[in-house]
This record gives sequence, C-alpha cells and structure tokens, in this order.
Amino acid sequence: MTPPQLNLGRRRLWLGITNVGFWVLVSAVGLYCMVSGETSGMGLGLLGAIFVTVIATQAVFDFVGGNKLMPGPGPSVTNFLRGWVRGVLVHTLVLAGVGFASAISLRYTGGFGAGIVLAMAALVFGRRQLLRAVGGGVVMEIAHDGETIVIAAINDPAFTGGVAGLGRRAKSLLPASWMETLPKPELAAESSRRRWQIASALPARAFFLTLCWNLLGTFIGTQVFQLAERPPSVALIGHACWMTLWAFASLLVLPALSRKAVLAADRAAADSGHAVRALINRFPDLVGENGSPNAALQTIFYPVPSAEIRLRQLAQPSTGFIPGNLARNNLYYSLATFTLLGRAVHCNVGRPALWVFPPSA
Repeated sequence: MTPPQLNLGRRRLWLGITNVGFWVLVSAVGLYCMVSGETSGMGLGLLGAIFVTVIATQAVFDFVGGNKLMPGPGPSVTNFLRGWVRGVLVHTLVLAGVGFASAISLRYTGGFGAGIVLAMAALVFGRRQLLRAVGGGVVMEIAHDGETIVIAAINDPAFTGGVAGLGRRAKSLLPASWMETLPKPELAAESSRRRWQIASALPARAFFLTLCWNLLGTFIGTQVFQLAERPPSVALIGHACWMTLWAFASLLVLPALSRKAVLAADRAAADSGHAVRALINRFPDLVGENGSPNAALQTIFYPVPSAEIRLRQLAQPSTGFIPGNLARNNLYYSLATFTLLGRAVHCNVGRPALWVFPPSA
C-alpha cells in the first residue's frame, strides 16, 4: 500500500474508534439514567425524538467517513448524498422494523429473544435484497466457472461481497468490478476460497454462533436491568443501550476468533493449486487496509489479517475448530439487536453497501 493509502486507513480507524466510542458512552449514560430512575415521563413521543436524534447524529460521522475520508477520486458531495440518503432511508426503516419486532417480543414473551431470532432470520434470507435497496446497485445471478454466483454492481471500492444465504442456498457474492479487473487466476482463487467456505458450512456456523451470542447478550441485559418490568419505551431504550455495549464487546472479542476462517480458506485454495499468494498481495489495495503493525490494534480491529500474516500462515496447516467469519458477520446482524454499531466501525462508516456486506476475505 502507498503512504497516502496507509494514512487514509489510519484516519478512518480513528474515525471509527471515535464513532464507536461516542455511542458506547451514550449507551452507558442511558443505562445509568435508567438504573437511577431518571426516566419519568418517557413515552412514545420521547422515544421517537431519541430515535430521530440518533439518526441525525450518526449522519455527521457518516458524512466524514463517506465523503471526506474516501479513497481518491472521492465522490462529490452530491453523489455521496444521493447514495447515502437512499441507504439511510432503507437502513432506518429496517431499524424501525426491528424496534417494532422487539417491542412485540417484549410484550408477548417478556423478553427480546424472539424478536432477535425473527429479525436475524429476515436479515439472512433478505440480505441480497437489502443490499440492492441500500447499496443501489444491480444484483444478479450468473453462471461462472461451473457454478451459479451472484454479482453486485456496487461503486464502493472496498466492497468485497461475501457469501449470501445458508446451507444449499448459499452462493458466493462478488463485486461486478472484480469480474472485469481481477486477473483470472486470482478470481479463480477467490472463488475457490468461497466454495470451500460454503462446502464447510462456515456461513451457517457463523450465523448460528452469532445468534447464540446475541441471545446470550439480550438475556443477560433483560435480567440484569429488569427490562420486562419496565414501561415498554424505557425497556426498548434500555435494550438498545445494553445491546450497543454487548456489540462493542463483540468488536473486542470476535476478530481474534474470525481470523482462523480467513487463514483456513487461504490454505484450502492453495492446496487446490490456485494463485492465492497473488490474491493476498492484491487484497490490501482492493479494500484500502492491511491490518496494523501494532499487535494490539491488529488483534482488536482487524478480523482480516494483514497480507504478511496471511502469506506466512500459508505454510501452516489448518487445525482445530473454525467458527467462521463472526466479527464482520455480526456487524451486519447487530442490526437485529436494535443498535447502530454496525454502521459506526471504521470500515463501514458512511458507506451504505458495507452496512450489509462489510469488507471480508
């Protein structure tokens, strides 16, 4: 990567740290107010006002990340706003739907678990459609290399796609630009990596583990803060604040667990004779980041290891349990827990298509 790319990556990292830190602080204050009893008079009107304020505040971070800190040539303000407004509108409608499902779940089950299960199921099976609505690009299936894949015409240079669906319905989703610009050996290597992930059931495994993680979080929060005994509007805000803190914990824990899936997919493609080394060397330029030389930052903020680590690990066999891409998947599925944190991390802030498919390998 060039020095300007490295500098941009560092600036985006600090923007993400600031954005996430802001919402973590706000959520902690919200929980403190709830515990201390300073929630009198909180009804649906105030709940709506808080919701609008949250969306408006996140817009400031989005503008910096999506317009000011984009790789050159960056989008004009008009082009950014055109795509951003569409993405925010759809994302906000989904978030409002999640809030409604959460409220219904609380009313009829005494907790938020049922709402999370339904929301995550809708998110996994509607992911391609949501990408089309949020990202604004054409998403379609094509035949490629003896299989059916999905391609998406998304303008964001860091868009990598991923795996859409679960089980037998899972398909590799690739950027349309990669089909035209990536050398065929490297494109074949990436296709091989994703076929291996699907054949190994990693998408389904990661979904199930992410669901368990979020259900554990909502169970703890509901019990500790006695949310089932509070007025619905207070309980919903408390749920959002607690699950924001829970999602923050996942940002610290899950990246270290996710790297094994990346390294194992590299190893599998290399064993099949594909040009994995060339793909790994190119990948940092595709997504605009290459981990961090600081071991602590690498461990916490980069579920996709640096190219140097990936190349070094190619010589090592893949052993033990591989949980799948938990970290970047949970950025998307955290939406089902009524939080904005999936939008706030450094790789996603201000980039609507990445709210649905964060950069992954």
